[in-house]
Amino acid sequence: MKVFGIIGWKNAGKTSLMERLVAEIVARGFTVSTVKHVHHDVDLDQPGKDTYRHRAAGAREVVLASADRFALMREHRGSEPALGEVLARLAPVDLVLVEGYKRDRHAKIEVYRAAAGQPLIQPGDPTVAGVATDTAVGALSVPVLDLNDTGAVADFVLRQTGLTLRPLFDTVLVADWSASASPSATPGPNAIWVGLAQGKAVSARHFPTRATAEAFLVATIRAERQAGRRVLAGFDFAFGYPQGFARNLTGSNDPRQVWAWLDAHLQDTANNANTRFALAASMNRRFPDDGPFWGSDREGAHDGLPYRKPVWSARHGLAERRRVDRAVPGAKSVWQLTGAGAVGSQSLVGLPMIHRLCQQFGAKVWPFDPPEGEVVLAEVYPSLLRDAVRAQMAAGWVADAAQVRLLALAFWRLAQTGDLAVLLRQPDEPLAAEEGWILGAGHADALRLALKDPAP
Repeated sequence: MKVFGIIGWKNAGKTSLMERLVAEIVARGFTVSTVKHVHHDVDLDQPGKDTYRHRAAGAREVVLASADRFALMREHRGSEPALGEVLARLAPVDLVLVEGYKRDRHAKIEVYRAAAGQPLIQPGDPTVAGVATDTAVGALSVPVLDLNDTGAVADFVLRQTGLTLRPLFDTVLVADWSASASPSATPGPNAIWVGLAQGKAVSARHFPTRATAEAFLVATIRAERQAGRRVLAGFDFAFGYPQGFARNLTGSNDPRQVWAWLDAHLQDTANNANTRFALAASMNRRFPDDGPFWGSDREGAHDGLPYRKPVWSARHGLAERRRVDRAVPGAKSVWQLTGAGAVGSQSLVGLPMIHRLCQQFGAKVWPFDPPEGEVVLAEVYPSLLRDAVRAQMAAGWVADAAQVRLLALAFWRLAQTGDLAVLLRQPDEPLAAEEGWILGAGHADALRLALKDPAP
């Protein structure tokens, strides 16, 4: 377990840098824990609470446990525990970032801002291996880094601790989903295709039904995990809906609740017969006017589900497109269930599977979770590589097969160099926590460059 420190005077920006470093280094595939030293008395508990009463009664240690986390509070007498004692209580991780403890002998980086009104610590402290600053500090005996360049500071920390670059993911799957109500026996367009990039091999495989495709995904992920390999799986349907939909449907803004609700209510048989249109109609009836979903297999077939796109109403309070759909050229509305390029139906039949994969593998889902799990799921958009896909089609490839194959290859190559970490940073959009985001949105050039070598 490597240890590296972040020190600096008050208001220098230590905590901000710590936060950004954790996200950056986790996105590169490393596990990280943090320790923060404070000089004043601190108590996470509150008088009158059950755990506070336990401590007041004389309990030496108290654990507060819930489904998502637990907190251990330990009473001690005498001198403050040394950093080594604190570290010994942590579960093993690749790296522990320590804020404070500047007198300990581990290597550190000093965060320096002239606005803090204090002199540099580094000249008098041989354990300071570098300085991160937004101020001109002149020549120093250690490297001087741009405080705002999180990637460069992360590179420095990893070099200092000897954590060598490793692939962010060993295996990449990309699935082009289908909401078809019948099996697709012919490996043509508008069927289910799954691209697989593994080692230097890349392939695309057709599946006649969602059930057979899901079985393949489950078997592949299980085998990769048993072999100790980390998996990224991308799916070409929306993982979230415009702001407000999740709360109306489930009472929560958490998109995971929508996935669970769809898994409980959608009927989807082994031969692809499904109730997506009836389900969309029932969800529409929760809203004024026509509700947001539109598009059906035939006109008048489902009460409450318009056959054609209605005039968009403000009464239901939902946007026609998510923020990311407005940012990516060509992206369709999640409410559109039929018609050219429609993706709404794929989400209705695909999100239950995302729920099941999370249940089976404890998968993390980007950007709702940090991408630190052994299995990470993400929404993707193969059309980001439309020019490369056209070139493959000219060589005889089915469009959907070319899309999943090339996108899996691009993500895999970026994962090997560490450059995928940039794409995995949290989107600079608050609504992404509810609406989701497309992995690679805004980074089409990076994906295209990853394919500059001839595809195998």
